[in-house]
Amino acid sequence: MHERRNLIELRELQYFVAVAERLNVSTAAKAVHLSQPALSRQIQSLERKLNVALFERVGKRIILTAEGEDLLLHASGLLDQAQAFLNRAYGLEHGHVGLLRVAASPQTIAWLLSPVMARFSKAHPNVNLIISEGHNEGLLELVEHGSAHLAIASPGPSSRLVTRRLFTARLFAILPPGHPCIGAKSLFLENIAEETFLLLRRGFLTRRLFDQACAAHNIRPKILLESDSTHTLISLAMDGHGVAVVSSSAGQTREMERAVPLVSKLCETEADVSAIWNPNRYRPASLPAFLALLEQMAKPPLHQASKSRRPRKAGRRRSALA
Repeated sequence: MHERRNLIELRELQYFVAVAERLNVSTAAKAVHLSQPALSRQIQSLERKLNVALFERVGKRIILTAEGEDLLLHASGLLDQAQAFLNRAYGLEHGHVGLLRVAASPQTIAWLLSPVMARFSKAHPNVNLIISEGHNEGLLELVEHGSAHLAIASPGPSSRLVTRRLFTARLFAILPPGHPCIGAKSLFLENIAEETFLLLRRGFLTRRLFDQACAAHNIRPKILLESDSTHTLISLAMDGHGVAVVSSSAGQTREMERAVPLVSKLCETEADVSAIWNPNRYRPASLPAFLALLEQMAKPPLHQASKSRRPRKAGRRRSALA
């Protein structure tokens, strides 16, 4: 095993390369800001550490030995790697390079995260984005455990997580063709309690809000399908199989243009969605720039711009028009 005194510093390699490239100690000394005697001593010290002669004198000039020529290639490579290491560290510090893990629900990825990623990648091409999708509870777990640096979700009760509000998600109903409530400004949940429902699985924010509203009204909904896909629910509703309960964050789609806000007199049918991160976990330097883009581009999707007016309760179930 080599003794510690034989370890070589990058500075010594820089002195060697400076002399080897110029083959003139005086000129090299000026380039590395040393006196000529001091640089000569540095080269001699390096030769002793390596136990190899790097230069030989021919008349009044110096030339590289065969060993010096061989080691010059390796020394230059090591210096290039060291500079690349420093550049990488600088990039990581300033968010120019690295890895950023972001998590969101499928519908949020589609309408918000995807365009944010496109703009972010243009400004930060050397930051590698990794995206995870899941339901709200799963997204919070990813941030808790550090598997995601940032999640877009509805905040849970945990006080350990930091949140930055982005938008409000509201419940909407996609009604089957011919339904008398199509075109209503809003719709009471209790007025469609007997319908067949198409719902997201438990764990999604949309499902949580719907279940809370059903519990408040003592409604036991008839469920045809529980899915991970908002688009699947909407397609089934458009084919007349039931009422799809979706979030306003489903985004700008043709089907959402006919969506009716779902409201309740007994509980909230909306919730804030935020950018969430764990202050006790590592956060890449690129995260603030990504967060700024999220806040800039998180404009309300269709139907989100203003809160729906709550309708007067109709006398009959199918007359819940506002």
